[in-house]
Amino acid sequence: MINPSFLCARLAVPMDYAHGEEDPDAPKVHLALLQLPAQQSQQTATNETVVKAPPSKSPLLINPGGPGGSGVLVALLIGPSLQRVLGADQPIIGFDPRGIGFTDPAADCWAAPPPPGSCERRKDGEGKGSCDEDDATRGLMRRLQWDQVKTAYGHVGESEVAMRYLEAGHRGVNALCRERDERHGGASGLAWMGTEEVARDMARIVDKWDAWVDSEVGAGAVVEREMRGKLVYWGFSYGTYLGATFAKMFPDRVGRLLLDGVVDAELYEEPVWSRSLDDTDKVLGEFFRYCAAAKTKCALYRKGDDKDDVQRRYETVMETLETSPITFTHPDYFYPVIIRESLIKMVVFQVLYDPIKAFPALAWVLNTIYEGKHEELSAMFQDAEFVCTLAQNPMFKDAYSDAQRAIMCTDKRQPVNMTLSEWTSAHKAMAETSQFAGIWIGIMMQCNGWDLSPPHRAPREPWTSEGQVETANPILFVSNTYDPVTPLYAAVKMALKFKDAGLLEQKSLGHCTLAGLSRCTAKVVRDYLTKGKVPPPPRDVDRDYEGEWMHCEADEVPWDSVDPERLASFEAEEREMVEAWQQLQKAMESVKKWGVRKEERVDVEAVMEWIRKMKNGEALDGRRYG
Repeated sequence: MINPSFLCARLAVPMDYAHGEEDPDAPKVHLALLQLPAQQSQQTATNETVVKAPPSKSPLLINPGGPGGSGVLVALLIGPSLQRVLGADQPIIGFDPRGIGFTDPAADCWAAPPPPGSCERRKDGEGKGSCDEDDATRGLMRRLQWDQVKTAYGHVGESEVAMRYLEAGHRGVNALCRERDERHGGASGLAWMGTEEVARDMARIVDKWDAWVDSEVGAGAVVEREMRGKLVYWGFSYGTYLGATFAKMFPDRVGRLLLDGVVDAELYEEPVWSRSLDDTDKVLGEFFRYCAAAKTKCALYRKGDDKDDVQRRYETVMETLETSPITFTHPDYFYPVIIRESLIKMVVFQVLYDPIKAFPALAWVLNTIYEGKHEELSAMFQDAEFVCTLAQNPMFKDAYSDAQRAIMCTDKRQPVNMTLSEWTSAHKAMAETSQFAGIWIGIMMQCNGWDLSPPHRAPREPWTSEGQVETANPILFVSNTYDPVTPLYAAVKMALKFKDAGLLEQKSLGHCTLAGLSRCTAKVVRDYLTKGKVPPPPRDVDRDYEGEWMHCEADEVPWDSVDPERLASFEAEEREMVEAWQQLQKAMESVKKWGVRKEERVDVEAVMEWIRKMKNGEALDGRRYG
């Protein structure tokens, strides 16, 4: 049930802050916001009138990453759980950044213009429909057709043909984006989705919220609070880059910035975001280790196995699929199914984001292929009739957008125009670190040929500048020991860029600390956001980013999570916090669109539902990193 206390709003901000502040006719962005207000218990009665006390805390803004994740959706899902962790007096705000979710204009390069002549009947103002907007539904169906074609090429590095066609395809989509922007006279918003613009939007949200609270109290009132005018924020993955960018631009407006699953800002802005996969294969290595330790709980385990035996079985599956893809007739829909190595590799890659919950499902999928029970995987392939219903599903249309492309490519320090040979070299270099290089290079390749950016953007100060940024309050960086796309070294590196910034390493694996459960981490997060208590900065750090900083042990590992019996053994306060943290985890699984919700055993129906979500959502098209 949705909490009835949620409040919705739209905030109009200039598309171009440099030239749109004073011009009422300048293009605007209409930001979608969702607030779970503070549940204030303090009330005073005056002449039979009950006056509700104003919020004592500034709101916590959330960004789930992506880039392209909906903060409105996340706030809807995790707002009540966050208040259980941080206190009922903590307001929560989720907002959809530019181009995303319910914010207008949407980042949609595929929305089709009206057919020629279709607007003529509207000259008298009487016709049906609108000729002012492109047709997003038609564009969605064409996007789905294009994605099917692109999937047939495989991943970068799978073949010379794949590299060539994928690169050409990304240039083609970028040309499509440019043409749509030109149709709208530069007001499509695609050129104005960069992170610096969103950081300015966050500052505006803070100011408008303060003004709104004052107006609720009475004319001329100014409600004092510790963090008034400052940002209180929890950013995940790409959201850490957004938070760090805000701190760099507005250091005096930093209140509490919790940056979780940390992006190396310097490398993110380069044409190829290298080093992202430094620890990816280490997470996969933990799958082999934990599977062997779980023994018969792991479907891929055989009696007497150690981790090397499990790894060899995995490699046998992948090598077989690479040389001899599986084919069978779908038992329900009667069409030929092909299971290729590239499909299963993408499944594995996405599982590494949430390994504690999803490793059991992965083991079942791999074992099903290993034992030749291929038709049991048929549920991951849908009927054509299902695809035809997608255009009527607004949530699905929101999941397919060009937000990640527009944000990531606008954030590059210079336009990306690499040759095929340069992409081949980049892939070869990354493949020395990770077997998933083809997937990651495919994401980076989105920016090849992107030439939409603010026409008067000033050069940005590089992150390599000497000296630390001194913020009004210390930032807290947190990371897992093994994260598949934002490795630990990046958290150390970024913490060193800000004076007195704290660092916490959660001794776990997966993307962002919510991938695992740690009572220690939950307490540190609560104390930081509510009291400003921050762990010490990293010290004695060498050039490989090894050094000393705070660690928190995890309370769960794959195939051994915190079950109700174990939860009952915790003290009452810890039990309440752990239950709230588990709700946060489940909500974030829903946002990511993957994960098996039953930790104790492999549930075939749950596995199939998980794979269906991956197949039909944004997970398997290789666009999501955060």
